[in-house]
Amino acid sequence: MVGLDTLKLRRAMQLITYYLAIIPYGIGIRHLQMASMTMVVIALMGARASMGIAVLAMSDEKRRNDTGIEIYEWEKKTQSLILSSFFWGYVIMQIPAGILAKNFGGKPILLFALVANMAICTLVPTLAAMGGWILVCMCRMGMGLTQACLFPASHTLLGQWLPDNERTSYTGIVYGGIQLGTIITMPVCGLLAGTALGWKMIFYGFAGFLFVVAVMWYWCAASSPREHRMISKEERQYIEAGLNKRPPTPWKTILRSIPMWVLLAPHFGFVAAFTVFFVDMPTYMEKGLKISLRNSALLSGLPYVGMWAGTMFSSFLSEKIINKGWLSITASRKLFQSLALGGDAIGLIVLGYLGSESQVLAIATLIFIMTLLGFSSAGVIINELDLAPNYGGVICALLNFLANFASILMPISISYILNNDSSDVSRWRIVFLIMAAVCVSTMIVHILFGTSERQEWDDPNFLIKKTADPVLKKQEHNEEPRTKAIKQ
Repeated sequence: MVGLDTLKLRRAMQLITYYLAIIPYGIGIRHLQMASMTMVVIALMGARASMGIAVLAMSDEKRRNDTGIEIYEWEKKTQSLILSSFFWGYVIMQIPAGILAKNFGGKPILLFALVANMAICTLVPTLAAMGGWILVCMCRMGMGLTQACLFPASHTLLGQWLPDNERTSYTGIVYGGIQLGTIITMPVCGLLAGTALGWKMIFYGFAGFLFVVAVMWYWCAASSPREHRMISKEERQYIEAGLNKRPPTPWKTILRSIPMWVLLAPHFGFVAAFTVFFVDMPTYMEKGLKISLRNSALLSGLPYVGMWAGTMFSSFLSEKIINKGWLSITASRKLFQSLALGGDAIGLIVLGYLGSESQVLAIATLIFIMTLLGFSSAGVIINELDLAPNYGGVICALLNFLANFASILMPISISYILNNDSSDVSRWRIVFLIMAAVCVSTMIVHILFGTSERQEWDDPNFLIKKTADPVLKKQEHNEEPRTKAIKQ
């Protein structure tokens, strides 16, 4: 009897969840999934961003005489190696992470990333004391290896959980966690660095936060609607309508897809621009603009507030534009990506001619740049899912693998341009002008050749049809697959 009552209660809860889910602005299990994913993105991006402040605090000569705080004599080139070492591991694991996410589902992959990053954050202070910057680099590389799964796994989960008509807006919300994580991290790290334990509290604090998010993710998330314990039958059917079974990956066809390779250009531009500010913004504010470490940590979060606002605004506006029929999907993606990269180029040129005497204007320009960069969520980021929702994780992993070579090269290149003199504004100008050129060139490629047309190889039966159809078989052996780029 008790068991029957429990089943009735559970069924009632599922029905309530379903009816809330189909009411506009209602709450369903898929919304809980999106909220959980956003928290994971915030936690992992926070752990990633924390080193930007921590490395300055670890070499802050003003606290050398404070009891219990080790201070290291790390010049700019050493700091850049520490900051870029995250991406050494991050690039290596991109493609394996995409394959793992597709084969095992996004939940266990992201859970492993949370637990591994928690352990690494806990160990950094001890290993730094034992082996200096070399072991810190090893820790950051390990963090990169485990965080490589973040976007491939997230793309896979989004493809499993979101109907087509909700994909743009909720993708923007989830990836808005990138900015929220950084917004929270920068000022919090500045405050933690000022405590009695100094920079060590940055790592211990994030270890605790990662633990809390890992527990939440374990209980609240699932790799697909079918695997979630609490989802109603009705909501599951609503989500799965139109979604196909996971097909085998047509690797050869994907690698020959011109529309996919075109997306590498704007993806590279986005990653390069983001990396410059993600890694070097605290240094630019402290050294180039002559702002104190604590204030630069607090102010470094403001541009990410703008980026988060840009992400949210562009995602919802893009969805409205497409749903109203004002622009095609392809034209909408090109519009927002062009605003992101073209607007950034203008802002970077202006920033190159500002110095410490124009602190307020420089910070306002940084906010402008990062706000427009957030428009990429309605551009290249969602464009990868447009081409092939069934292989979103694989495509994201492949493009991320190649584009994130910029994340390795940019910090090291910047350190050589600055030549250990981060206070020289003329050297920062060179950095910003180079980045402006990268943004413009990658934007032009996307405008000329980009498309959002869903590719024929995204059909789960594509491999079966190709095997059975002699025409397709002949195309496979004798010519490159022909894909039409929509130019609008």
